Amino acid sequence: MRIGAFAANLAVLLLFGVGIPWLKGIDFLDLFLLIPYSLLGVFYTSPRAVAVASETPISLAALGRAALIGWGIGVLILAMGLATVNISEGHELLPPVPVLLCLAVLGLMACLLTAAIAVRVAIAASSEAAARSRIRIGFLLLICLCLAAPRLVGDEAASVVLGWLTPEGMVRLTMVLAPVMAIGTLFLLRVRLARYTG
Repeated sequence: MRIGAFAANLAVLLLFGVGIPWLKGIDFLDLFLLIPYSLLGVFYTSPRAVAVASETPISLAALGRAALIGWGIGVLILAMGLATVNISEGHELLPPVPVLLCLAVLGLMACLLTAAIAVRVAIAASSEAAARSRIRIGFLLLICLCLAAPRLVGDEAASVVLGWLTPEGMVRLTMVLAPVMAIGTLFLLRVRLARYTG
């Protein structure tokens, strides 16, 4: 790993694993923050998956490793954030275990789906750099959409969303989203890799 990449990764770990949780304090445990934190692994999965997709034949094992590495880094950042809040508050503060498990499952499924999408983008792109650029733009648009969503939906829809942001709601949400993401991942890989995987 180059020095610049190592420094950038270390800065991200310190910012998201220590800085933001320290500033937020107990508010860090709000599901509005924990859910996005559980999905941070996708940012580490996509470049690795694009690199795997640039090889011929595409290795499903290498693609799975890319997703697991990204997910592992995301879990590490979330764990650092929780540890930081516990240290700053001076006593143990953790979300309920079912919420932590749901966050881990959603993060893993999001990384697997991101890897499958990255393969699709990489196969269609003219180069690895073009694929990375398209994925970055896609992430930026998705973030903008998520930030604008509260203003775009009405009060009734917002109350439905808030209903999902409870421990019981998280379990129901995970039971719905995890199979949907798994089916999406398998569909993308089956359709796109049938011609490319040896």
